[in-house]
Parts: sequence; structure tokens; C-alpha cells
Amino acid sequence: MSENITGGIAGISKRKLLVVEDERINRELLRVILAGQYDLVFAENGKQALQLVHEHMDTLSLILLDLNLPDVHGLDLLQQIKGEDQLSHIPVIVMTADREAEVESLGLGAIDFIPKPYPQPKVMHARIQRTIELSEGKDIIRWTERDHLTGLYNREYFYRYASQLDNYHKDVEMDAIVLDINHFHILNERYGKPFGDEILIKLGHILRGIINANGGIVCRREADTFLMYRPHQENCSALMEEISKALGDDNHIRLRMGVYYNVDREIDIERRFDRAKSAADTVRNNYKNNIGIYDVSLHEAEVFAEQLLEDFPTAINEKQFVVYYQPKFDVRPSEPQLSSAEALVRWKHPQLGMISPGIFIPLFEENGLIQQLDTYVWRETASQIRKWKTELGMNIPVSVNVSRVDMYDPDLIYTLEDIVHEFDLDYSELFLEITESAYTDNSEQIISEVNKMREKGFRIEMDDFGSGYSSLNMISSLPIDALKLDMQFIRNAFKQRKDTRLLEIVITLAESLNVPTIAEGVETAEQMFTLKTMGCDYVQGYYFSTPLPADEFSEYVRNLKKEETEEITGNRNERNLQRDKYTYDALHDELTGLYNHTAFDVLFHDSDKDHIAVLLANIDDFARMKAEHGRKYADEVVRTVGMTLRDNFRSVDDICRLKEDEFVIIMTRITDSNHNLVYEKVELINELLEKETGNVSLSFGVAFSDRENAEGDIFEDADKALNTIKDVHKRGCVIF
Repeated sequence: MSENITGGIAGISKRKLLVVEDERINRELLRVILAGQYDLVFAENGKQALQLVHEHMDTLSLILLDLNLPDVHGLDLLQQIKGEDQLSHIPVIVMTADREAEVESLGLGAIDFIPKPYPQPKVMHARIQRTIELSEGKDIIRWTERDHLTGLYNREYFYRYASQLDNYHKDVEMDAIVLDINHFHILNERYGKPFGDEILIKLGHILRGIINANGGIVCRREADTFLMYRPHQENCSALMEEISKALGDDNHIRLRMGVYYNVDREIDIERRFDRAKSAADTVRNNYKNNIGIYDVSLHEAEVFAEQLLEDFPTAINEKQFVVYYQPKFDVRPSEPQLSSAEALVRWKHPQLGMISPGIFIPLFEENGLIQQLDTYVWRETASQIRKWKTELGMNIPVSVNVSRVDMYDPDLIYTLEDIVHEFDLDYSELFLEITESAYTDNSEQIISEVNKMREKGFRIEMDDFGSGYSSLNMISSLPIDALKLDMQFIRNAFKQRKDTRLLEIVITLAESLNVPTIAEGVETAEQMFTLKTMGCDYVQGYYFSTPLPADEFSEYVRNLKKEETEEITGNRNERNLQRDKYTYDALHDELTGLYNHTAFDVLFHDSDKDHIAVLLANIDDFARMKAEHGRKYADEVVRTVGMTLRDNFRSVDDICRLKEDEFVIIMTRITDSNHNLVYEKVELINELLEKETGNVSLSFGVAFSDRENAEGDIFEDADKALNTIKDVHKRGCVIF
């Protein structure tokens, strides 16, 4: 090896040496001795030497330094060179006749000492060659153990040196600390990788200075994660403050820290930092607190997680994982209709009881078990779809979750195909839910896989939309068959009724892409009717039903079928039992089936007041009809009017019966520029009523949201317009 390094190989240049010597005769003597084997650079004083060191620092193999220089003492120059990080790795051999300076030179960082007058050339060559070999060997080791970007230890060597600290300081309590930069990947995307690298280099330099000064060591584990191992200090807030202060006023950078105080030396080094990392994760995206402390609760959670991982194989084999089904309803018809269901997995642990999927699913995703669980759920679901076909005579499609990890499995499509064929299903009966965040991970690969599945006939639903960072441009190009609004997105939208417009924007976006929307987590009548008004197509949530085990879901479907049968045969009492579950009677008019005054209050309150028209309608001469022909005749007239209105307005328009002979229609997504459409619709309705009844007509008062010279709110102005036409005893329409 030494021959390869210093003996010279054809085509490889000589090692470069800097000779710092003020005496000309000594420079010439050294040239004669060394020039044949080395590339020599000469400096006659300290200033020139420092300039040449900086100029050649990447290629300089050795410095031969005379101590007696005209402008600076050689020891001062040596101290300056060793004090600069970028120069300190260059080996220095001191040349002097002062034997007493040898110890001081070595103390300041010199590698060796050559006395004056110079020894035999062979001796000088041997000492120089050995020094270069040792230095290059040390550089190789340093290169191996260091992170190339920051110069800090890499993870493997850091763990070794941490173990050495434990061995040499057995009685010293130590802290394991993990430091991360919040959303570092976004910084890279926004400002570029060079900017991100500059931050990492700067942070690494700061950490090395602070931690080394306290007797600890630091490394860059990966990406933006740094590990620190240092003697215990009571409060890490001071450390975080010192780091943040050194970073300066850079608003782009937010740090988070996880600390495992007084580490347990009975567990291995790597697990100590895993504990610190789990503490750091507890303050992820927490803008109030950026330091997490590993404590007993985290330890208990860790032990619990380990037990779940150990129990997973048994749980799969014993079918402890139970698939629940939550119905999805098509809310576009006047009465919601069951359209499909979603499969949701639950774990009935024999000792621990029911375990929340919010606990075990993220755990299995982290530990590579989620694929096995997903496949299990797919098979159980496919088997149940087949049973429902046989037992209920119904085709009930079911949505199943496809995790991010699944999407990178090259055999995914074959696994799904095999399951569909095994249970003799159509591809369209198994809906595949893929989260929005999965599309943003590696969009090209994910889109390619999704296209393959769609070509087979699978329906793709983008799950949890509203929880990720999809751009509008990206959404327009994604291969999806339905857009599923995130549950938290729905809940936030209805908090103090502040953000429902954002929901409507998303639903309108989906409509423009010819993609239906599904709202999950819908719990109240207000939410359901507001979403319906906005144009949402499907609804899922506690408003209709909680997730149910397969046998209870089967009974639920049987009750729905029974209700439909009873509706046909006219058995209202039995039918109302089922409808009450949906608060149907509380929101619908009993005679016409239209929305009632209560529903109107909800629908009108949550409508887009900038793009609607309100149509108030009265049945002309209704009091006279009732007096002459009786209540039964009058009810039949009301029923006929209600049916005519329902058949001639759009599904996105809401029709309500307010009073005995008064109706109101909220036409959505319309402005005054469409007033001719309203005139035509009113005329058509009156023509149809005349043909059907011979003597029934309606008078309409209309107000548009963008009307000029408004006198009241839109409802009040529509009422004024209605009174205008009633005053002249004419049927037809007046627009305010």
C-alpha cells in the first residue's frame, strides 16, 4: 500500500509539499533532496505560507515548517493553520535547530520534528513518507466515519464512539438527543437543494461547537436528523435556545427536539435514540412546544406497540381482525339510497379488547406489516360481497383501503386480480381507496399503477382529500373515479359555520372534472342537507349508520329492503320506523314528501347567497278550492303541485313546502342573467298543472342574489314580488 501511495504510479502526479523556509541555501538544499519525488511549493515568510496553504489546501500532502521566519514565529503560524477547520487536516513537520521547541510544536499539532542541520536524505525521506502515509490513512478513516456534507460523524461511527464514552465514563449520566428540522423537504422543494445543504452544514457546525464543548459528540443520522450524546443537563430548553440563537433570524427554519434524559445503559445505543426520536415525534407540527421528553407514558406506549407487533401473526391466523362495514348513501334522489359501503378493520384482541385502528394501522405501516393486513381485509371483504349476493340477492360494492406501501408492490394488481377471481366478483364491485398523500409521494409511479387498475375495471377513490397538499393542476390530471372528502375537513367546515364555502369550491371542482364527491364523517341532518345543497353526491357517517359487523350490516340492508317493500304496499307505520333513523319526518313534509320549513331554514342558511334565486309560490284561489271541494280535494291539489315542482326543477335545487298552499324553491348556481329561464320554467309548470287539473295555477315571486336595489334579504324581496302579483290577481311570475 505504501508503494502505491508514495512510490508513484504512471500517470499519477507527485505528492505536493509546501516548504516554508526563509533561508535560500536551505530551500535549495531541500529542493535537491526532495524534488525528485515530490512536487515542491516554496514560501519565504509566514504571510506567503498562509496564502499558499489556502491556495493548495485540497492538494497539499504536507507542510515542512521552519520556526524562525522574518514576519511571524513558526509556532504562531502552526497554531493558526491548526485552528482553521479547512486546514487542520494537513500534516506539519517542524524544522528547527531549537530542540526545546520540539515538545511545544507537537503540542500545537505538528506531526513530527526534523532537526537542523538536516539529517541524511534517506532519514528525511523516510520521515516524510511515513507522515504522509499516516495522514492519508487517517483521512481515509475520517472520510469513512464522517458525513460528507457536514463533516460530522455518520451514524455507525457515532454509535461506536458513544459506546466508548460509556466505557470510559461509567459514572457519568448521559442524555440522548434527536434534533430535526420541521418540514425540511418543503424547504428543499421551495428553495432548492443547495439552500437545504447550506442549512445542514450551518446547523452541523453549530451543533459540533456546542456539544463538543460540553464533552459530547454529535452526528448527522440522515437527511435533516441529528443525534447528540452528551453528559446530562437538567434542562434542554437552554440547548434549544442556544442552537436557535446561533442559527440567527432565519424564519424558514423551525427545529424540534426529542430528549431521553439519563439513558438506561442496559439497552443498546440505537434504541436510546429511537426513544429520543419517538419523543421528538410527539411535537411534530406543534407550534407551541418544540421539545418532546421521553417519559413513562411513552415507554408504556412503546411496550404496548411491541406487544401488538408480537401478537400480529396470531391475530391474522385466528382472524382477530374483524371487518366492519359503513354504508354510503346516494343523496341525489329526494330520499337517500344505499349505494355501497366502506370496509373498516377492527382488532378484537383476546386480552386487550377492542384496539383502535388509529393505534395499530400507523404501527403496522411503520413496521412493514400493513401489506399483510390489507390483503387480509381485501379477502374478507370479497368473501362478504359474495355472501351478500347469495343471501340478500344484492350487489353491494365495497371500498377497501390501499396503503402507500401497497402501491409500491409490483405484484399489487395480480394480488387484487386473484382475489376478484377467487370469489367470482366483477372488478367494479371492489372500490380501491388511495389516500391523497400517496399521489404526492411519487406521482408518476402511482399514476401509472392506478391507470393499470382502472384499465382492469377497478374503481379508484381518492381518500382523505383535504388532508394533503395536492395542487389543483395535479388533481386535474389524476386518474380517479371519486373524490372522498376527509372527515376532519367536514368537521372543520361546520365549526361555527365558517368554512362551508371551501367545501363548495371542492365539490364544484369535482363536478368540473366529472368526478362524484363522497363526504365521510357526516353526523347531523344539517351537515347532510348542506352537503346535498352544495351538490355532494354520496354521504357516509353516523347520520346514517355507524360501522357495523357483517351480520349487523346484513340485517341493516334487510330493513332497508323491507322499508322499500312497505313503501310500495303503503304500510306507512312500518316505513316511518326506518325513516325516523334519518330524521326523515322531522325534515320532510308529510303530504308531499318535499322538504319542510325546518329543512328550509338549514338549506337557506347554508346556501351560497351570492349565486342563488329564491322562488316563492302560492296556489291561486286555494282557500276557495278547499271551501268548495273539501280538504281531501285540497290535499290532492297540494300533492299534485308538489310532484310537478319536483319533476321540473333540477336535482341541485331545493323545493320546500312552507305553509298549506305556499312553496319555496332555492335555485342554486344561478344569477339574474338567467331570469328568462325562470320565466320559462314558471310558464311550463302552470301549463302542466292546467293540463293535469284543469283549474290549478301558481303565482311566483322571485328574487336573485345579484338583484339591484335590494330592500331586504333575498327571501323578503321574493315575498314582496309575490305580493305584487297577488295584488293584481294574476297567475305567473314577478321578479324583484
